[in-house]
Amino acid sequence: MLRKLVILGSYLFFGIGLGYAQPSTTDSINLAFFNTDIEAVVSAIAKATNQTIILDPKVKGVMSLSSARPVSSVKALEALSTALRMNGYALIDANGTYRVVTDADAKLQSTLVTGKRIGGDEVITRVFKLQQESANNLVATLKPLVSPNSSMNAYSGNNSIVITDYASNIQRIAQLIASLDTPDAGKVQSIQLKNATALETVALLTKIFDTTNTANPEPAFKIAFVAEPRSNSILIRGGTSDKLAQVRSLIANLDVPQKEKFGNIWVVPLKNADATKLAITLRAIVAADASLSAQATGQQLGVQTLPNPAMNQNPSASLNSTNLANVSSGQMGSSASTSALTSSSAPSTGGIIQADPSTNSLIITASEPLFRNLKQVIEQLDKRRAQVYIEALIVELSAADAAQIGVQWQNISGTSNNAVYSGTNFNAGVGTGANVVNLSSSTNAILSGGGAAATVAPAAGLNLGLIKSFVGGTGISALVNALESRAGTNILSTPNLMTLDNEEARIVVGQNVPIITGQFSQGTVSSTGVNPFQTVARQDIGVTLRVKPQISETGTIKLQIYQEVSSINTSLSTTTGGYVLNKRNIESNVLVDDGQMLVLGGLMQDSYTESAFKVPYLSNIPYLGALFRSDAKTREKSNLMVFLRPKIVKDENELKNLSDSSFNSINQKRENFEQAPKLIPKEKLPTLDEFSTIQTPSSKESSPAAVPFAVK
Repeated sequence: MLRKLVILGSYLFFGIGLGYAQPSTTDSINLAFFNTDIEAVVSAIAKATNQTIILDPKVKGVMSLSSARPVSSVKALEALSTALRMNGYALIDANGTYRVVTDADAKLQSTLVTGKRIGGDEVITRVFKLQQESANNLVATLKPLVSPNSSMNAYSGNNSIVITDYASNIQRIAQLIASLDTPDAGKVQSIQLKNATALETVALLTKIFDTTNTANPEPAFKIAFVAEPRSNSILIRGGTSDKLAQVRSLIANLDVPQKEKFGNIWVVPLKNADATKLAITLRAIVAADASLSAQATGQQLGVQTLPNPAMNQNPSASLNSTNLANVSSGQMGSSASTSALTSSSAPSTGGIIQADPSTNSLIITASEPLFRNLKQVIEQLDKRRAQVYIEALIVELSAADAAQIGVQWQNISGTSNNAVYSGTNFNAGVGTGANVVNLSSSTNAILSGGGAAATVAPAAGLNLGLIKSFVGGTGISALVNALESRAGTNILSTPNLMTLDNEEARIVVGQNVPIITGQFSQGTVSSTGVNPFQTVARQDIGVTLRVKPQISETGTIKLQIYQEVSSINTSLSTTTGGYVLNKRNIESNVLVDDGQMLVLGGLMQDSYTESAFKVPYLSNIPYLGALFRSDAKTREKSNLMVFLRPKIVKDENELKNLSDSSFNSINQKRENFEQAPKLIPKEKLPTLDEFSTIQTPSSKESSPAAVPFAVK
């Protein structure tokens, strides 16, 4: 096979570049260009390598390119690319066609390369997809390494970096990316503790390895710790291998079992919670945890089982959950304070929790890891509870209208032995003044001089009568009674009360009335001197309001409400000598926002009664029929409405503002009070001091969280 040798050269002769090509028996090319025009060099190499090379019109100038020995076509193109790069130009391969452009235009016309190892000075574009590190963080580190007029950008959508540069430089940057994008940079490690508490260990590690204020805050040097209380583990992210080894060694030294065999005794004063109730809750937590996994809990928390003196004396003795609720401070020295926390079938956790109501403190006997867990629960429960101020408005309106008119007749004719009686009687009640017969007997007694006899007063309203002499006396022969009445009441009650969250409050405004519930007497009813034996129950009559609020995390208030308005009905009587009570109550559960007015309920009642007493046939005679009948009409209306408005009092400032407002309001009403009877000389009323000047106890110093007593 014939091979050819192409010699390319140019010499400056009177400022003119000359070039030539000479075939040979080899496929190598000798390069010999000295200060030759770039267009001539590109044209000569294109012919020698049999490639199409397009020259951008903006490419101008001269260049030198020579080789000591013959080179291949590929090497010739690489040498051309290097020489162009040194002059501020670039050679771009576009699907087999080469283009010579400026560096500024090269990044817009470069070829995309994915996973292909390309060297040399060709301008290419390559995409690097990161697995561990953040693309934005890495671009800030690598951007100074790219060539001028080249580009490097981060795409956060898939955490990638796009680089347009010379192939040789991109190859070098690719090696740096591979070394930086390692699993250690973003790997999260977990270390489970056996004896120590994760929350306290993380707090200690954060203080020791605090890199926020160091002089080297790069991500590679940062290390983060997160506690996972459920599994008592520590999550670690970041840090170098040496740093992680140092952290693991320190955690191993901290996670050691305690030296005390029987644990410690801790006294925890409470600030807000009730010690007796909280002790019952903590016992239930410890007992439930032990019943689920006694062995796992003992290994993880290092809990030791304490000997039980009561069980040694009486193996069958144990305390169940009901007995635990009744344990008080007076039993602390007895076997109840050291007996098992649950029934005998439940495993023991080695923790004993007792309450001291006199100091409102908890006494905990437990290992240190168990106590730390309990202390976290105590801190969450021993918080100042919000209060709820409830304003109630009870409005009762009633009105009654009545009208009555009637005519009654009576007549007696004949001798003393034989007489005829006729008449109408529409109000036959004994002793009533609206009855014509009763009034006749009373009138006869008065006119006959028997003034001492019992008389019957006329009925209410207008009474017109006709007195006539009858057989054996004098009486009323005709009686006209007319009455119209109106009555109205307006009762307004505004009970207010304050209570703790989830605690019931009760207010009663009224009387405590005795109610006869039964009676017993010896002998007959007609016996004299026998007093019956009666049983009496006392009952509150008036306005009663019971409320139990419950505040949610969102600020809404759930109210369990019982409201009652009761009174004694004096218009009705009973045969047993008791009372007839009017009672209206509402019992409901509602949900209301803070400060919102709520209508709890109401009752509107409208009753109409019409009655007529008349003589048949005669009462139907036009005009004259009114003389033989009695008509009565009654209409009653009542309206009862109950309104509530709860207000959450979160802190002492809101409580003080509310108290000041109520105090100033009652003080203003006292100043505006005027004594009604003018004949009574005015007396100077006692004055109330300003609320701000009232001495209040100073705030107590904060109590220690826990006071340990070591038990050897």
